[in-house]
Amino acid sequence: MIYLSTNLTDASVNLAKLCNKVVDDRDVVIITRPESENVALIAASELESLMET
Repeated sequence: MIYLSTNLTDASVNLAKLCNKVVDDRDVVIITRPESENVALIAASELESLMET
């Protein structure tokens, strides 16, 4: 699993591409947000797996 990072503006512009990359490559994308907590974009199946443990 690879962790990538992008800012909120770029993530908004490239959301469909990022979603495909997350699902196809099982990557996690950290989305940095100014003056707010960062968030992660992760495939739902990966999240479910993490929550089971």
